[in-house]
Amino acid sequence: MDDDQEGLTTSEDQGVFKETSHRNGRFIARHVGIPELDQRFEDVAEMFNLQQGHREAMVECLNTLRHRYHCLNGDGLSECLKRIKEEHAGTHHISLHMKGYDFSLAVVPNSEVPAKLHSSQESIRALCQASKAIVAAATKLQEMIGWLTKAEEQLSNQVLQVAPAYQEQRRLEDNLRENLQQCHRARELSSAYREEAGKLLNEVALLSGVNP
Repeated sequence: MDDDQEGLTTSEDQGVFKETSHRNGRFIARHVGIPELDQRFEDVAEMFNLQQGHREAMVECLNTLRHRYHCLNGDGLSECLKRIKEEHAGTHHISLHMKGYDFSLAVVPNSEVPAKLHSSQESIRALCQASKAIVAAATKLQEMIGWLTKAEEQLSNQVLQVAPAYQEQRRLEDNLRENLQQCHRARELSSAYREEAGKLLNEVALLSGVNP
């Protein structure tokens, strides 16, 4: 995914994705000795890791379109669409259609679509699915993480009570601290992913003639 990370930085004019100071890393929940609490951390980890995967797919789709139509690394979707239209101008009318959060690349006539153009339609479809999934996960993640981080002191006391042995207390307390640190990181990254997806959706709306 190193190439995808390089592809995050965009030109100021396009502004679809912004570069973050955080590097991607999966959330691995550690055992804290309280089943309900362990499940909450595991749920956060699962949802964040899924959202992160969707974000990587979103970046990969855009990078694929850039590469396919020889766009610059910093070019956004609008430049990709421009070049797609230019390349197929003699044979097909091409436009972006958007309804709600769903968007697609419409091609007229839709018969005998060249393989390259069909692949671009698939890339746009995958881009749509990834961006929607990021937005859907963001709000739920913020709620889940918010509950955990607001109760940090209470959670620490609960963990200490389930482990009477000092050594075990320290181990579980360290695990809890690590989980909470990962929660704070996940909250920041999730918010950044949501912002990136939102900018993409706004750009699609403008390109398709829909007021964002």
